[in-house]
Parts: sequence; structure tokens; C-alpha cells
Amino acid sequence: MPTGTLPQADTTTAGATALTQPQIAARLDRLPVSRFHITVLVVAALSLFFDTLDTVITGFVLATLGPLWGFSAATIGVVSAIGLAGYLVGSALAGFAADRYGRKRMIMLTLVLYSLFSASRGLVNDIWSFAALNFLTWMFVGAESSIVPPYLAELWPTRVRGKLGGWMMGFFALGIAFSPVWALNIIPGLGWRAALFLTLPFAIVVGLMRSGLPESPRWLLGKGRTAEAEAALASIEQRAGRPFDPRLEGVDGSGHDAQGEPATKYTARDLLNPRYRKVTLMMWTAWFAEYGVLYTFMTFVPTLLAMEGYTIVKSFQFSIAIYASVIPGYVLGGYVVDWLDRKPTAVIAFIGTAVFGTLFGLSTSSTALMAFGGLTAFFLALGSTAIYSYTPELYPTEIRATGMGLASAWGRAGAIILLLVFGVFAVLKGKLFVFLVSDVVLLVAAVVIARVGPSTKGRSLEDVSR
Repeated sequence: MPTGTLPQADTTTAGATALTQPQIAARLDRLPVSRFHITVLVVAALSLFFDTLDTVITGFVLATLGPLWGFSAATIGVVSAIGLAGYLVGSALAGFAADRYGRKRMIMLTLVLYSLFSASRGLVNDIWSFAALNFLTWMFVGAESSIVPPYLAELWPTRVRGKLGGWMMGFFALGIAFSPVWALNIIPGLGWRAALFLTLPFAIVVGLMRSGLPESPRWLLGKGRTAEAEAALASIEQRAGRPFDPRLEGVDGSGHDAQGEPATKYTARDLLNPRYRKVTLMMWTAWFAEYGVLYTFMTFVPTLLAMEGYTIVKSFQFSIAIYASVIPGYVLGGYVVDWLDRKPTAVIAFIGTAVFGTLFGLSTSSTALMAFGGLTAFFLALGSTAIYSYTPELYPTEIRATGMGLASAWGRAGAIILLLVFGVFAVLKGKLFVFLVSDVVLLVAAVVIARVGPSTKGRSLEDVSR
């Protein structure tokens, strides 16, 4: 069968009764983790790789352009803030679009637009044209990063959703590891324009690979496209090596779940209705804290080390070693959230970040700075894995991507605000004070999650969001 071709549904079995969301959940949950699941993971989650790749490459490009075009470090900060504003807009809007037009269609569209705007930055000759295109580039990077987690959560079996979510976050780690190699090997030899142009063919290859991905059966059914949902589901089952067995238990096929609760339609305004208001505000708080602190820590570590008297070269070397700690944090995070559950993992990660961030702020020796800086980065990565896995599990299919997108937007709002706070107080009060400010944000988020967050371990998406 050609890649991406969907088989016809078996009308003698699946067509005998109307397909329901609980049936989709049960049929997906019975599948073994197969080459299909890993392929979908890799092809879709490459958007998270692009996220870190573009962020790091842009930083190297701006550092190169400063002396060439005669702008200051302050201008670099403004351009970076403009890019983060684009990320915020893309994250907020992408969820609405994915819930309305489909997961697959939007991850295809956002990849195309990201790659075009990213490469087009290599054509400009002034910093503000670059900044405008950077806004659009990061807008579609933010959009992709917000759509992929709900899409993958809707395809994975419940029992491995957390673990595979951790593997998904490993693509952030790959981006962190690969980006400096890309930039340092291309920019000095081929120039900064080439570093941007060469992302285009890579994105084209990923786009071709994505054309064979299925649409989410859950989303199709939620839109009333039952036949397409059945065809997509049958395709997934066939590619996973387990064709549909009609003898399923716990689903009555009548449009009710196993507890007899009728299906409900949701819209974006339901994110703040009494049923979902608490978890929505909880996740907005969590994302604000996690990505506010993550972006500012990663941005300011070299500066904070330089303030301790280390040379630029030494501060970069220490920074790279500290950043490397996010790799085990992301990779191990998936196993931890499946073993311990998302809620306690997020609470532990936020408290760990606060504790070790404070110790980093108190440190003066190189050994202590490396150790506590690395542990801070590790717990930041663990927290990132937890909330990326947690957020799409909390909402029903109709508003899952919208909920994820708006939460991600709050993360970028936190990054913009805390970047400004760090920038001011690092100079006026020193590095310990800025980490004490971060502690307040992180501990508030930890308390909110501990009090409000539901357990999602071992539960289907339909059960969690009920």
C-alpha cells in the first residue's frame, strides 16, 4: 500500500455501529507500540527540533550581524523580544486553527510557512527587516510546537503516553546539541545567509515525510466525519500490525462512554467554564513559570558567569556544559512522568529548579556553579517534559489544541516578562536576587499544581477530560 493511503473501513464490523470517542480510545489503547508510532513521533516532533535549532541559530546570526551592520547588544535584545512576541501569537492562534481545520493540515501548513520565512531572512540587508521576518518565523515555530503535542497524544496508547511524550521532548535536546554545531560549522565558512538558507531543504524533506501521517481519528469524529475517522483508525491499526477486532469490552457503541455519559460538544470559551477553569488557570500559571524561568536562565547564564569575573570564553564553555544537563532531563522525563505521574513530577521539578537555582545564585566557585547550574537546567527540562505531557491530556478533543496553544502562549508571555525582570535586576541586585524572584514564581506554580492538578496516569484522554 502506498505511504499515506488509507484503507477502506470494514463495514461488516466497524460500520455496524456508529463510531464513538470511547471506541477510538479503546482501539488505540490495544495497539502495541510499533514502528508506526515511532515514525509518527519522529516526523511530527521534528518541529520541536526546529524550535531550538532556529532559536540558537538566530542568536549566532545576530551576534555575527552586530559588528557587520553596526547595532548594539540592546538591539539584539529588542529583536529577540520581537521574535518571542511572534512565538506568543503563533502559539495562541495555532490551537484555534488546529481545532477547527485539523491537526495534520496545520502541522503541514506551519512547517511550510516557517521554512519560507526562515530562509527569507537570509535575503535582507537591514536589522529591522530581519526582525519583521523573525517575528513571522518564530510565529510559525510557536504554532508548530503547540499543535504537535495534542496531535501525538491523540494517537498514542494510554499506557505509554508519558514515556513517548518524554521522547518527544528529546527533540528539544537534539536541537540544543545540534544547533551550535550547525552554526559554528556553517557561519564562519559559508556565511550567516547560508546558515538560514540551508534549513529550507531540511524542512522540505520533513514536509514530504509528514504527508504520509494520518489525521487524528479523534478530531475527525469530533467534526462529524465518521467515515474518515474510521478509515484513519483502520489505517493506524493496520500499520501497527493489529487490525480491528470487533470484540471490544467497555464500549457500547451508542454514543455514550462506559459510564453512560453522553458525548458533549465544546468550544474555546469552555476553557474558562466551571468544568475546566481551574485546570486552565493552573496550566497557564505552570507554563508562565516554566518557560519564563527556562528562557531567562538559558539566556542569562553566560552573562551571569561573566559578572562573576569569568572571561567570555570561559563563560561560554561553562554555559555549554550547563545546557547539556537538559538532555538527560528531557530523555529521563518521559519515564519519570509515566512512573510518578505528571502532577507530582511537575511539582518536584519546580521545587528542584527553585532550590538549585538559588544555590547557583549563591555559588562563587567554578565547581559549584557547574554543579548547581547543571541541576537547575536538569529540573527545568524535567518540568518542561511534565507540562508538555500534562496539558493536552486535560481537555476534550474539540478544544485540546486550543488549550495547549493558549497555555504555550502564557509560557512565552512569562519569558518576555522575566527576561525584562532579569535584565534589570541582574545589574542592580546581582544574580542571587534574580533567582529569588524566580523562586516566588516557581513555588506559586508548584502550590497551584499540587492543589488543583488531577492525576492522569494510566487514564484515557476521554476519562481525564470528562
